[in-house]
Amino acid sequence: MNYLFKSIFITAVVLTITMACSNDKADDDEPNELNFKLIYEENFNGDAYNTDYWSSYQTQSWSVAWNHYVVPDDASLAEVKAGNLHLRARWNSETNIPETGAIQTKDKFSFKYGKMEVRAKFTRSGKGGWPAIWLMPQNPVYSSWPLTGEIDVMERLNTDTFVYQVLHQADSGENHISSHQTSPIVADDYNTYGIVKLPNKIELYVNGKRTLTHQPKGLNKDNWPFETDFYIIMNYACADQGQSGIEFWPGLVDNTDNFPYEMAVDYLKVWELVD
Repeated sequence: MNYLFKSIFITAVVLTITMACSNDKADDDEPNELNFKLIYEENFNGDAYNTDYWSSYQTQSWSVAWNHYVVPDDASLAEVKAGNLHLRARWNSETNIPETGAIQTKDKFSFKYGKMEVRAKFTRSGKGGWPAIWLMPQNPVYSSWPLTGEIDVMERLNTDTFVYQVLHQADSGENHISSHQTSPIVADDYNTYGIVKLPNKIELYVNGKRTLTHQPKGLNKDNWPFETDFYIIMNYACADQGQSGIEFWPGLVDNTDNFPYEMAVDYLKVWELVD
């Protein structure tokens, strides 16, 4: 979920695999030789998300695709009900634009080394939908994106039967580079999305299988931004029908009768790496 310039990534993710980054695909199980301690578990069993850890995303940008239509502090767009967090995108028939939900742990919870697992299901989807689970640095090593780094644990477009997993950073010339993978999912059921974040190594997972490994090799090694705490963002972004002029990654909405779109999050767990 490219923090500032998602449109930069549209062509690259479809047409190329960035040679500057390590992209070792493997169907390995999650590592069991390391020691981890559970430090946060959220099962969404109450009637609202835990504000000790989470807050509504507050910034609506008129130039950035993913948060262009975020509505802060709207409980119906980030509703906890029946043991799930329901992140939604709805269509406002009066304004003829979408309204989207997003929550984050910025300034409340982050982790440096460890692992995270999120179990989620796409309960209602359609053209223009763009749900995501991703990480951004709490205290960035570098000042601006893409130098800051970004970890997209899961991004799904429209009604795809696969998800995108992407790591963004910059090379020594401060040019955007990425390591990415598309990973199949069970489209109508729950899937688990995971990350193992280690010193000088990041692994991404879908349903317990390793899908991507990212390390400081090649052109990216001089601007490796990931040795710091990262916080969590979960959201359901959505395109419009062309009103904004923004180029949305999933394309434009073609039928407003399909709304609301929804991602139901069953649980989120974070473990800390223990020496």
